[in-house]
Amino acid sequence: MDGPEPPSAVSRLLAAVQAGEAGAMFPQVVSAGPEGTLAIERHLGGAADARALRRTFAQPRFDPLTAALERLQAWCEATIPEYSDILASDLLTSTNADLFGAFVREAFVACAADIPDLTAVVGRRCAQFLGLLDVFLDRLRRDLRTGWPDRADLRGPVTHLWAHDEETHNGGQRVLRVDLAGGGRIAYKPRPASGELLFLNENAIFARLNELPPVSGDVRLPVLSSWRGSGPDRHGYSWQEWVERPPEWGILRRQGQHVLSGTQLTPAQAGPFWRRAGALAAACFAFGITDLHGSNVLAGARADDEPMLYPVDLEVFFADAKRLAHTTLVYAPTTSMTHHVGLENEARWCDVDAQPVCWTAGEDGVLSLGTRSRSVTRTVTRSVVGDTTGRIGYGPYVSALLRGMFDTWTLICRHRDDLLGQVERDGADGYARVVRRATSIYVGALNGDPVDPAVVFDAAEREQLDRGDVPYFFRSVLGGPLCSLDPSLAAFQPRPVPNPEPVPPVTPRPLADVAARLTLATLGPALRDAVEHVFDDIPDHAFTDDELGVRVRLHGPEEGEVSFDWPQVGRRITYRWDESKARVAIDPIDAEPVPDPLPAGVEIRRRLLRMDRVDARLRVPWARGGFTDESSHRRLTALVGSGARWLGEVFDQYGWPGQSMVGLAATKAASRLVQHLEDDLPLQRRALELMTVAADAGDFPRREIAYVTDSVRLAEGRPQVYGTKFDRVDGELVPCPLEDPEQVDERRRAMGLVPLHEYANELRERFPLTGTEPT
Repeated sequence: MDGPEPPSAVSRLLAAVQAGEAGAMFPQVVSAGPEGTLAIERHLGGAADARALRRTFAQPRFDPLTAALERLQAWCEATIPEYSDILASDLLTSTNADLFGAFVREAFVACAADIPDLTAVVGRRCAQFLGLLDVFLDRLRRDLRTGWPDRADLRGPVTHLWAHDEETHNGGQRVLRVDLAGGGRIAYKPRPASGELLFLNENAIFARLNELPPVSGDVRLPVLSSWRGSGPDRHGYSWQEWVERPPEWGILRRQGQHVLSGTQLTPAQAGPFWRRAGALAAACFAFGITDLHGSNVLAGARADDEPMLYPVDLEVFFADAKRLAHTTLVYAPTTSMTHHVGLENEARWCDVDAQPVCWTAGEDGVLSLGTRSRSVTRTVTRSVVGDTTGRIGYGPYVSALLRGMFDTWTLICRHRDDLLGQVERDGADGYARVVRRATSIYVGALNGDPVDPAVVFDAAEREQLDRGDVPYFFRSVLGGPLCSLDPSLAAFQPRPVPNPEPVPPVTPRPLADVAARLTLATLGPALRDAVEHVFDDIPDHAFTDDELGVRVRLHGPEEGEVSFDWPQVGRRITYRWDESKARVAIDPIDAEPVPDPLPAGVEIRRRLLRMDRVDARLRVPWARGGFTDESSHRRLTALVGSGARWLGEVFDQYGWPGQSMVGLAATKAASRLVQHLEDDLPLQRRALELMTVAADAGDFPRREIAYVTDSVRLAEGRPQVYGTKFDRVDGELVPCPLEDPEQVDERRRAMGLVPLHEYANELRERFPLTGTEPT
C-alpha cells in the first residue's frame, strides 16, 4: 500500500480486513434494496477494501479513532494475563469485531461526521467502553467463584464475548453476551431494573402461574434463568440465560435475491405457539409490562422445549397500561410509534436499527462513505413468526391467541392477591425502569438533530446526554423517588432526581392500583387491540372455534365481539367493543347466541378482497406473459366491469369504503379496482374525490391517491404526476409521460413513495419483458 505506514493497531486492523476477518467493525457496503430500503451487500473485506479503509484513516479527522485503536490494543495486551484464569487465550484482540465492533463503528461514524469536540468525544467513549469491560470482568470472575449456577453448560472459561450495538446507558454501559466453554450463553445486563428476576426467573411470577391449577384453561408462560451477582454492587447488574433462535426456522419472504428468514412453524405448531403468546400478552397487560417492541421480544426455544416468545428485556413494568397497545406488543394508530411491535404481523423488509453511515460502491467499484437516510433491509428477524403455508403472524390463529389471553387473565384474577404478595416480598429490593421520554427524542439529541423547542431537558437528563448516553431512570418496585445511577459503577448508588421535569409517569404503580384493575371486565380493551392489530389478516370475521370454545364476530377494525366458553363454571363470557368502550356479559354456557346481523362493511370487505384475489390470479400471469393472453384479458374486463357497477352502488350508499369500515387490505383493494376502470373515467374521478376526503380524515392511505391520480390523468390524455404507470417501449418498461419529471421524486416523497428509479427497477424485476410483446 502507498503512503506512510499507519500505527500498529491500524495496520493490524487493516490486515484483518484484508484477510476478511474484521470487516464487521465498520459500516457495511449497501445498495438499493426492496421497498425503498438499503440492502447490505457485504462487510468490508479484501485488498481493495483495505486500501479504501487505509485512505480513510489517513484523513486527519480519523486521528481520534486511530488513538482509540492504539488504546484498545494496549488494553488487550495488559488484560490478557490478568484474566487468563477465566478467559480463553485468544479472546482479547483488538480486531475482535464481536467485542469491539460496537465501539469502533460508533467512533468511526463520529469521525466520518466530523462532530464538534471529536477528539474528546471519542476519547471519552473509548474510556467508557474499556471501563465497562473492566467492571464486567471483575464482576464475572467474582461471580464465577461465588453464587454461579451449578450447571455443566455454564462452566468456564469464557470462549467468546459480544457487545450489543445499541444505545448506551449509565456511562457507556452495554449488554454483553458471554459464551462459555460448557456450551451455554448468558447475557450480562449492567442496569438496575429487575423485571426478569420478578417475572421471568424460574421461581418468579410466570413460573408460579404455570404451576397453578388452570381456572378456565391451560396457561403456559415463558421462563428464563436470571440471577444477581454476589458483591455489594449486585443490584446494579444481573445475568440472564441467552435465548437461542428456535430450530423451526425458514424463509418468510423472498424478493429477487433478497431473503428474510425467521421462525416458521407448521400449522399444528402455530396454534399452540400463538396460544402461549396470548398468555404472555395477557400477563404483560395485567402487570403493566411495557416497552415490548420487536427487539425486546424474541421467538426462541430453550433446550428440548417448544418455541415461545420471550420478553428478554423486561425493565418497565407496573405501568398504567390501559390498552394492550401500551405494552407495544401490538400496533394501534392512536398509541403506537413504530410498526416493529413485539407481535409483528408483516414480514417487512425495513429494520429499525442500523449505522447512520454506510459505504457504497461506484460503477468502477471504488467505495465511498455516505450518510444513510433510509432504512436498511433486514435479512433475519426474531420477532416475526410465520407458518409453512406462507401466513405471517397470529391473524390466522387469532382464536388461539384470544383463548390464551382469556385463560391467563382468569388465572391472574383468581390469584391476584397471592401473586402481588409475592411481588411485594421478592420486589422489596427491586427496581423498575422509568421511561421519561421516547428514546427517539434522546437519540435525536445525541445525533445532533434539531430538538423540539417544547422539549427542555432537566439537569439529570442533560448530565447523561453529555456523557453520550440515553438517560436512564428507575424507581423502587414498591415506590420511592425517581433515581439515576452513579456513573462511577464502583458500587450501586441510586441518586434521587430532584424535581424532575417533565414529571414522569407514576411507574411503578402502587400494587393496590394494580390489584384494582385485575377484574374480568378489564380484559376487554386488550382483546379489542389484539383483534385490531391483525384485522386484515383474519380469514373470516364471523366464526366459531369449537375446539377452543371461542366465537368471534367482527364488524370492523374497532368493533366486534368475542365469546369464551368457561365449562368449569358453566358460563359463556362475551366481550363486546367499539372504538370508545368495551363491555362484558356473562351468560349460561348453553345459551343460544343472540342473532346479530353483520353490518354492510363486512360483506363489502369480503367482496372487495374476493375480487382482488381473482384479479391478481388473472392479471399477474397476464402481465408476465406480455399481455398477450386474450382469454385472460376478456375475463379481467368482465371482472372489472361488474366490480365497477357494484362499487358505484357502494359509493352511492356509503361513500368511500375506508379503513374504519372494511380494513386496510380491503380499502387498498378498492383503490386497485378503481385504477383498472380504464373505460369509466367518470367513476374514477368520483372515486378520487371520495378517497381524498377519506385520506384527509385519516381513513385511507394517502399514497394510494397517487396511483389513482395517475390513472385519471392518463385517461384524460394528460401526463401523469407521480410516475406510477408504465408502458412498454422497445422491449422495456418505462414510465408513461410525466409532468415536470425533474420534480417527480419530490412529489413521490410527499406521498410516501420510493424514488422513481427504484420503483422502475422493482417493476422490471417483477415483470421481465422479452422484447417481443405487442405495444
